[in-house]
Amino acid sequence: MHWRVTIFGFVVAAAVQIPLLRAEAGQWLSEREPELGFAFSYPAELFKEIEGDGKPSFHYFASGSSGAKFLVGGWDNRAQQTPDSFKRWLIANAGGYDEVTYRPRGRSWFVLSGYRGDQIYYEKVMFSCRGRIVTVFAITYPIARRPLFDPVVERMEDNFRPGRRCQ
Repeated sequence: MHWRVTIFGFVVAAAVQIPLLRAEAGQWLSEREPELGFAFSYPAELFKEIEGDGKPSFHYFASGSSGAKFLVGGWDNRAQQTPDSFKRWLIANAGGYDEVTYRPRGRSWFVLSGYRGDQIYYEKVMFSCRGRIVTVFAITYPIARRPLFDPVVERMEDNFRPGRRCQ
């Protein structure tokens, strides 16, 4: 009986890992936003671009099979916010930041990550061109799919680059 439990556990673990391996090793698309120049990449097998809310320089994606969503976007920082002032504004006005578990920051960027109900969220905000351009990468995915998405999000975050159109 013990060997049957072990084999069953192995089969279940392998079934969970197969989509992960395909997402990490499969085709990744890389894009550069033409107006602001920020760059991002994502696994084409997991995400498809969807219609957004019409904001220029924002791109929205969803994964039909997993319930995950992400967006990348940017804007001209006419309000001249700093990373600290924008983070304070975001927490006070956007909502959903009660369970922040990860919050690293640098001089020109910050990350907020944690839990919203049964979802994990990860948001990275970067300021470039001496603070004139703000770019954001934000993703949510089900806690139950963490083994699949944690390495994918890490790779996406590693490839996310701030705006470079500094004129």
